[in-house]
Amino acid sequence: MKKTRYIIAALSAAIVCLYVLCAFLFGYRIRITLKDPFLTSAEYGETYYDPGASAEVRNILLPFLHHRLKVSVKDQVNPSREDTYTVAYTASYRNHTKTAKRKVTVKDTKGPVISLTYNPDYYTLYNHPYEEEGYQAVDLRDGDVTASVRSETKGKWIYYTAEDSAGNTSTYIRAIPYDDRNGPVLTFSNGTVEEETIYVGSTWNTAVTANDDSDGDVTSSIKAEGQVDAGTIGDYPVTYIVTDSHGNTTAVTHTVHVRPLPVNKPAGEDSKTIYLTFDDGPGPYTAELLDILDKYNVKATFFTTSSKPAYTSMIGEEYRRGHTVAIHTYTHAYSTIYASADAYWNDFNAQNSVIAEETGSTTTIFRFPGGSSNTVSRTYCPGIMTELTKEASAKGYTYFDWNVSSGDAGGTTDTDQVFENVKAGVEQCSAYGVPSVVLQHDIKDFSVNAVEKIIQWGLENGYHFSALTAGSHVTHHGVNN
Repeated sequence: MKKTRYIIAALSAAIVCLYVLCAFLFGYRIRITLKDPFLTSAEYGETYYDPGASAEVRNILLPFLHHRLKVSVKDQVNPSREDTYTVAYTASYRNHTKTAKRKVTVKDTKGPVISLTYNPDYYTLYNHPYEEEGYQAVDLRDGDVTASVRSETKGKWIYYTAEDSAGNTSTYIRAIPYDDRNGPVLTFSNGTVEEETIYVGSTWNTAVTANDDSDGDVTSSIKAEGQVDAGTIGDYPVTYIVTDSHGNTTAVTHTVHVRPLPVNKPAGEDSKTIYLTFDDGPGPYTAELLDILDKYNVKATFFTTSSKPAYTSMIGEEYRRGHTVAIHTYTHAYSTIYASADAYWNDFNAQNSVIAEETGSTTTIFRFPGGSSNTVSRTYCPGIMTELTKEASAKGYTYFDWNVSSGDAGGTTDTDQVFENVKAGVEQCSAYGVPSVVLQHDIKDFSVNAVEKIIQWGLENGYHFSALTAGSHVTHHGVNN
């Protein structure tokens, strides 16, 4: 029995040794495992990172006999070119080699990247459209595709969409920063904010409006605290308060100074003398003009016509109020007046007769229709102005042109512009050291409406007003016919 056991044991050992020998010689297997086996594509233009593979060799009969193998990689993926690439992973053990493959397709699947510009201090006013802060779109394949960006506002959001040449789109969203940080702006019709001066007895009619950068016109929301008594000399502060729909409040105190009415004090003729002259009347606005002149004790000169017979009686009224009544023309028809020297003097005498009827005496002061420099007379009688200016002197008459034009003869129909024209012209004459002879027309309401402002400005700035006489500074233009 003992011998039999030895034989069995020896046979068993022999079998085991044989098994081990066969396994060692013939039973090894190489296994390659792809890392991230589901990676089969790569994005165009992006860096490709290959996950690689691992390999091991394992004994078939004795699986506990195994160890890792080095894996070599062949062929690389080029992300800058669309194609399908094969990446080969190879591992070797003794005389055995095994290869595993991964197919990777490079393709463009992503839309452009849109970069939005943000200004931390920027905001959009309520009720106003958003003003774009800026953006840029860049695609990995197409480069700068900013021009392809489309934007759409929906409520308080802006949606930006960009598309590349492969049809890939991307959308970005911006929240519109709405805010209102400023109060309304108050505007005064007289052009000043802090204060203004009016004269006692005048009408205070300064209008105030309010405009808000978000709400627009909010004039109806203005509240005024304080009143002005234009009939009593004094200082009257009025505070205007207005609040917009977002709680921003503006308060402005506007002080109205009511001052005594300035009165003209005639003085000797100098560079501060203003001669107000009015052509083509009398007319429908002459009576109003006379009242304005009386209010400030200002005397003016009226170069009269008879072209509006309904107002001829105003010539006498001008004279009775102490103004200089002079001749302009009887008919004011250039084709008749300048047909000849005789025709001119006939028209002249006809108007002088009207003046004599209304005032009791004739005058020696006149103004040529169109001024002595007019060229329209050339159409009817060449050289007539040269002849008439010489004859006027011989007859003992004095004619006046002007050195300040109000522009009311065709340059403007705006009262404020008439004032500005006269103001500028007077300042220029005064700087040259000569009196100002101002041309206006009392048949034009917008020009008459500027007279009170002209007088007030003149008196406030040291000027005085007088009516022309035969001995006044003579303003003559150059004769052109």
